[in-house]
Amino acid sequence: MRGWLFTKTHEPLKLVEKPDPVAVPGEVVIDVKASGLCHSDVAALEDPGWMNLITAAPLYMGHECAGVITEIGEGVNGFKVGDRVGVCPIAQSTGEAIGYQRDGGYATKCLVPAECLVPLPDNVTFEQGAAATDAGMTAYHAMFRVGGAKKGMKVGIIGIGGLGQFGARMAVIRGCEVYGVDVNPHARE
Repeated sequence: MRGWLFTKTHEPLKLVEKPDPVAVPGEVVIDVKASGLCHSDVAALEDPGWMNLITAAPLYMGHECAGVITEIGEGVNGFKVGDRVGVCPIAQSTGEAIGYQRDGGYATKCLVPAECLVPLPDNVTFEQGAAATDAGMTAYHAMFRVGGAKKGMKVGIIGIGGLGQFGARMAVIRGCEVYGVDVNPHARE
């Protein structure tokens, strides 16, 4: 497989070749069809303070990805070869994150714990699925799990960047009255 290798802060990613991953028990291999560039990836490239999170460097970065399952490990249930999936970045059972503690989605293939898979409906693009798994889940958690937003509530969104856009749209869909603020005039539009 080919992918963009992260070695350390202030070093550009390098396009390199590694052996294709092989499915192991409880995990699947996906052909990556889309991978998002997260703000935390950019931060890791520029700020050495992020290096304590990236414990497996050198590795392929990319914790926002989606693709098609090509191989299934023993004990994986509910998924089959050919399924379209998004990938939640962090395995709840281990706390391990793709793109930080193991190779991620800035590659043609990715080995993923089955617990991190989210079925991707045919009407959702791979790009949408890749963004929804991190930015979408982060905004959803903040808005509804922690914030407790409910239909009919007035909700304020501070910052209408990627996460703010997700949060604002989700709140509108849920029937909230949404107010957004941002210092960037283009975001306010």
